[in-house]
Amino acid sequence: MAARSGQFITWWPAIMTEVFQTAINLLELAAATLLILGFVIATSIWAWESLLAKKPNALKHYQRALARTILIGLEVLLAATIVKTVILTPDLESMGRIFIMVALRTFVGWTTSLEPIGHWPWQPTNQ
Repeated sequence: MAARSGQFITWWPAIMTEVFQTAINLLELAAATLLILGFVIATSIWAWESLLAKKPNALKHYQRALARTILIGLEVLLAATIVKTVILTPDLESMGRIFIMVALRTFVGWTTSLEPIGHWPWQPTNQ
């Protein structure tokens, strides 16, 4: 077993810390890019559907697209936070961030499934 010095493993090579930090930064950048692109694409499609094509369900499609975008962005941010917590900073503050992100992701997932089907995922269907 390796001895720990504060929050870091003493035998952990500095290059590995840099590699993981770079991977975490790339995941965070990917999440931000996904969120921005998803918003721009969903808004463009909504504008086209509602203004030009006059589709009646344009707003519902827009809301679902934004919810999917947020869920995907949160998934990638959660992956980056988990890697950071497990590898680089295994402390209570980082674990608290993971808990908050998982709770937020779960809430957004439940509410996005509530809107189109009209009931919570654990409730039976009313037919």
